[in-house]
Amino acid sequence: MGAVVAVASQKGGPGKTTTTVNLASALAINGFHALVVDLEPQAQAGVALGVVPQPQRSVGFALYAQLNGMTPDVPEMIFDRSELLKSFETTGSLSLFGSVQSTMVDAERKIAGMDFSTTGILRRILEPIRNTPTIVLIDTPPSVSALSAVALAAADFVVAVCEPLYATVQGAAVIKGLTAATSERTLGECEPRFLGTVINKANAPSRRTSEDDQVEQRLQDYGLDPFQTQIRRDSRISQAYEIGRPVCIEQPNIAASVAYTELAIELFDRVKQAA
Repeated sequence: MGAVVAVASQKGGPGKTTTTVNLASALAINGFHALVVDLEPQAQAGVALGVVPQPQRSVGFALYAQLNGMTPDVPEMIFDRSELLKSFETTGSLSLFGSVQSTMVDAERKIAGMDFSTTGILRRILEPIRNTPTIVLIDTPPSVSALSAVALAAADFVVAVCEPLYATVQGAAVIKGLTAATSERTLGECEPRFLGTVINKANAPSRRTSEDDQVEQRLQDYGLDPFQTQIRRDSRISQAYEIGRPVCIEQPNIAASVAYTELAIELFDRVKQAA
């Protein structure tokens, strides 16, 4: 199928990167070929997957090369992280197209200084490999910026990530609005569709508050389609992140990993239904 999904949030904090890499890992464990594209200048997806990308093997370098009339050799720039899956029996593959701050900042500066025709640049870069992975997950910058616009334009589908807090509902609504505006912005070249909202850092049932319930209701009321599976707070998620092994891989049987797997299946089902 080769679906491209951008995972987005309006600002930092909701756990967008850990959501991205764990969804990719859960899919890879279950036989899918998953590629993570790190469009964040801070390169956190690389950290989460135990990779320190080289400048000439980074998304920023590919963007800058494309902007200057060159054709980047994308397959040679991708890091295969399937070795992380060796303790599982039947798997697909897990790969990373990583970020380096210096090249990404240079690319963003150049994109920001050009007209809207450059917004579809990442979609064009990914086109030669679009059908190689089963699914591509783009970790987008946590802001409304030139790079986030590029990420949305590259995607077939967009998923927002929020916390069970009133303030993050508006952020998810902004992401949905930007997704809808992308077609006009790119003159019809790119037409991503909003797929829904992941509630991350959710409270356990015994700790739920009225805010939890009201956030879920607002997401429904605003057409932000919350996923049924929520990811609860768990310090082991960030602990696994620090050692470069997503929690789905490091501790596959704990509740958080099971939830990521259920969310990945739900995500893939929505992609199939929308395709």
